[in-house]
Amino acid sequence: MNNGMFASRTHRACLPNGFTLLVYENPASPTVHLSMALRAGRFLDPLDRPGLSQLTASMLKRGSKQRSKFEIAQTLEDVGANVEVSANRFLIGAEGQALSKDIGRVLSTLAEILRQPAFPEDELDKLKKQVIGSLRRQQEQTDVRAFERFCQILYAPGNPFYQPPVEQRIQSIETISVEDLQRFYQTYYGAATAMLVVVGDVKTKQVQQQVEELFGDWAAGAPVPIEVERTRPGEQTQRELIHMPDKANANVVMGHAGQLRRTDQDYYAAFIANAALGQSTLSSRLGLRVRDQEGLTYGIASRFWEASFADGPWAVSFTVNPDNLNKALASTLEVIDAYLQQGITDRELEDEKSSFVGSFIVGLDTNTGMATHLLSAEAYGFGPQYLDRVPQLVQAVTKQQVNAAIQKFIHPSGFVTVIAGSLNDVAL
Repeated sequence: MNNGMFASRTHRACLPNGFTLLVYENPASPTVHLSMALRAGRFLDPLDRPGLSQLTASMLKRGSKQRSKFEIAQTLEDVGANVEVSANRFLIGAEGQALSKDIGRVLSTLAEILRQPAFPEDELDKLKKQVIGSLRRQQEQTDVRAFERFCQILYAPGNPFYQPPVEQRIQSIETISVEDLQRFYQTYYGAATAMLVVVGDVKTKQVQQQVEELFGDWAAGAPVPIEVERTRPGEQTQRELIHMPDKANANVVMGHAGQLRRTDQDYYAAFIANAALGQSTLSSRLGLRVRDQEGLTYGIASRFWEASFADGPWAVSFTVNPDNLNKALASTLEVIDAYLQQGITDRELEDEKSSFVGSFIVGLDTNTGMATHLLSAEAYGFGPQYLDRVPQLVQAVTKQQVNAAIQKFIHPSGFVTVIAGSLNDVAL
């Protein structure tokens, strides 16, 4: 990767309605990838309507005011293109891929489904049944049940990381109407927070002209800022069991509120601090001790979950035979305690920095990877030039900064531990 590549080759334009466009010409292959996002994710769900943002996003491809979902799908399939829409905690995302010569068809389809959704009632009924079925099936999974309860303990209702009980979510989805979707769409969808990244064998001038024609008169809307108070870890440990009969294994989630956001200055120090402890089940301290040395689990990992616009949880998670549960819990805590006392080693620091930079550079080898990173940099306000600086920022992280992050972000004295599985005969 050449220094200054993204700063010099990325064209960024902001339309008068706030719509932001980034184009990166990459003539290496005759394809194009589009990544788009706007601020209409789950953090905007009313307290009594969990799932509303997800249903709204999922309905966009199920018919526009001009065409049915089958006609929309056929238009894309005819040229081997595709467009997918999804919702996460804060953003609605759309991804599109096609041969470069067909970018006009993908852009016009994207504009149609985003700007003129029909929300047909029969499709909403089908979608609701699919979502409810999926939620009920997930409740049979020990890892889902453990993490769901973990988040309920850590966060209060109204926090974007709180997960309402499944029956509450199902009841909400059952009662959501077409009018609810239309109201949510009219309130939160618009050009002001929309960002579109186009990477591929395209001409910037042509792409910008097409985008201006398709999105230039889209109403800006009334953007809602993401304002979430930072959640602090508790001061006491807490343990909760979820009995799920006839499960061969148990799942453990152990941790606390993570406190880390993507824009924090110590983001990379915190990322490396966690990586040496548990990012990889094959090479981290937790993996080498609990998995390889003691054979207590097939996999163990620690993560900052969604350190993004707000701070999600930090947690260690693993699957274990209930007979080995106490040993695995004790070993995990011993590894964490030792890490807090010893700090990161010089070898771990260099390995983790090298691994991060290598993965980052490899991720930029494709149109999809470049579009994803450019969109992320735009969403967090870093700008395209930030991608040129990431390797240097990571390599500049010092041992002292990582050890400070270990002390700042990992607090066993406030651990919440949730265990889900067949635990009737387990003495804890």
